[in-house]
Amino acid sequence: MTAPAWLEVLDETLDACRSHGREDLVQRLRRRRDRPPGTTRIAVLGFPKQGKGYLVNAVLNAPVCAVGDAATPAVPVEIGYSAQPAATLVGRADERVPVPVERLTGELGARPPGSLRRVEVGVPRELLSAGLVLVDTPAIGDPRSPRTAAALDVLAEADAVVLVSDATTPLGAAEVALAHHVRTWCPHVVVALTKIDVCPSWRAVAERDRALLGNAGIDAPVLPVSATVRMAAAKAGDQDLNTRSGFPELLSWIAEQAARPPEHTSAVLAALSVRAATAELVETLRARAEIAGQDAGVDQTTLLHRAQRKADELRKRNTRWQNLLADEIGDLQSDAEYDLRERTRKIVETIDETFDKGDPVKVWDEFGPWLDRTLTEAVETNYTFTADRAEWIAQAVAAAFGAQYDLPDLRLGDSGAELIADVREPRIEGFKIGQKLFTGLRGSYGGVLMFGLVTSLAGLPLINPVSLGAGAAFAAKTISDEGGMRLQRRQAVAKMTAQRHVDDVFLRFSKECRDAIRSVQRKLRDHFTALAEELADQLAHERETIIAGSAERERRMVKLRREIERLAGLHQRAGELGVLAGRAPRELPA
Repeated sequence: MTAPAWLEVLDETLDACRSHGREDLVQRLRRRRDRPPGTTRIAVLGFPKQGKGYLVNAVLNAPVCAVGDAATPAVPVEIGYSAQPAATLVGRADERVPVPVERLTGELGARPPGSLRRVEVGVPRELLSAGLVLVDTPAIGDPRSPRTAAALDVLAEADAVVLVSDATTPLGAAEVALAHHVRTWCPHVVVALTKIDVCPSWRAVAERDRALLGNAGIDAPVLPVSATVRMAAAKAGDQDLNTRSGFPELLSWIAEQAARPPEHTSAVLAALSVRAATAELVETLRARAEIAGQDAGVDQTTLLHRAQRKADELRKRNTRWQNLLADEIGDLQSDAEYDLRERTRKIVETIDETFDKGDPVKVWDEFGPWLDRTLTEAVETNYTFTADRAEWIAQAVAAAFGAQYDLPDLRLGDSGAELIADVREPRIEGFKIGQKLFTGLRGSYGGVLMFGLVTSLAGLPLINPVSLGAGAAFAAKTISDEGGMRLQRRQAVAKMTAQRHVDDVFLRFSKECRDAIRSVQRKLRDHFTALAEELADQLAHERETIIAGSAERERRMVKLRREIERLAGLHQRAGELGVLAGRAPRELPA
């Protein structure tokens, strides 16, 4: 048996959608391709509170849909013919659970969200006996909502759509957009204008809706209806009241859809689906071709000049950051040495003041720990200053380089201040009792002799009270002078010892500070030199790519144009399958 022509076009379009990664279009076309034959599916769509459930119940003259404050299902409800009322819940794994029709609403409320795929309801209505299936879809709202997705998925299998809008206000922008989307995928659409029994101005609203649809290029009749009047007419058996409800015209439209030949319906649905899918693909490819054309519009010379300007800018940046690094490192070395020298100079001043006033014998036990602690603080403070300044230099060099990159590890390591040796206590000569006695005897001898000779001229003996008193005074003076000289020698020795210790610490740590700064300089130099070389390699590769890229861009453009032409051919072949919705199909825009 020969496959119909529309099936071949549909399969080619499926392959095209799959090759372009449009899985959403693949699913829609596959559902259109695999739709069961012998049935006519009419989907009922609408936004919330538009009277969609009342409309379906009035069409079937049976309470099959939840209305009013009752919870509406979040999945489609498919209503077909059955000799006896029946309902079946179809799960995600296609498991089927029969439930009594009168308990359907309660069963739906007890099911966890997302556990159902659809609900199937059977009612004994002649309208459905020829294979007609009405699909009550979830109310359309947030485009990201699962309810909206479930409602729009029904379009893939629908032969016709009843779009429900009440007569309180004309169609809004969202409803017009929904009608346009529906009409793109389904050939037969009607707008059911509900609640005309409670809206005196429904005729003006209907005319306004027809004008809005016409201006949007949407071929869809507007049928005013009242479900309340329809149900009252059915209950009273009043044909005139039923006519005033507007439902006979809607039922005629539904019967017309159900009476269409299956072969013609399948061809029209396939053609419209192919044209909608190819139109989306062509739009995407044309956008890509436009971007590629803009890139191709920049000639090779311009791109080469652009690459050359980038290379020149890179060389200028290299000069800037290298000069900045050299200058800042030189300043840091000078500042760090000056900082440490200034701190140690103040320590030396304190040493001088301490030993100008104090006896090292008495103050050294307190002075030694103070000197060690102060030198440690000076070294650590100088180390912190150097580390912070090195970090700032790294940030400044990175900014001069022209972009933010990860910086190397610039930690200087431990300052080593805790390894400073304790100051050595100098050999301090004391002035002991024996030394004082010996010095006093030596001084007293001169006094006794000098004043004894003078008094002997007066007839007094050599040793007399005057000479003895002079000897005692001379002894005290000699002891005092000797103690003062010994104190000065002790102070000088203590100063020299402490100052030599400070100089040793300064020499050692100024050398270590210079070494740390040079290490920072090498790290930054090597890091940014490597980055500059990497950028230079990238620019060279970019230049090579520009030179070799013209042919590749042209090849891609040719491929895109061929693919657009192929899809346009599918679009045209689909249009040749038949007349869509009673008029010639709209062609792709040039």
